[in-house]
Amino acid sequence: MKTATLLHILVAVHTLIGVVSMASLFYLPYAAWKRRSPAKDRLLLVALAWPFVNLALLYFNGWECPMQSWAKALSGQHTGWVRDMYWVPESWLKLVPWTYSIGYVAGVALLLWRLRPKKRDSGRRSNRQARP
Repeated sequence: MKTATLLHILVAVHTLIGVVSMASLFYLPYAAWKRRSPAKDRLLLVALAWPFVNLALLYFNGWECPMQSWAKALSGQHTGWVRDMYWVPESWLKLVPWTYSIGYVAGVALLLWRLRPKKRDSGRRSNRQARP
């Protein structure tokens, strides 16, 4: 296969990965709002695991996406930036490691907060009189 073809396949796959990644980040607050539990919602498990794996890959690759590294290797360009995603400007892609991390942590925190056990009423009556 030609290098240009491989590069286009890489860009298409990376674009699909980006769409799934963003969908998983948006699913976390939705699941929190609906009080969905990871024990009962398999899609929520994917939404929790997918960004974690992505962030681990970014971390172990020096906060550079492995797909960017592969795109550089395929194009023969080892400095600068190589287009490795459709429709997204380079300036936005450079913000992904930090914004993605913040979005993931915020989504998980919101989910944990919404799924926390509710405090039980200790049986005490309030100071207000009950309505007849």
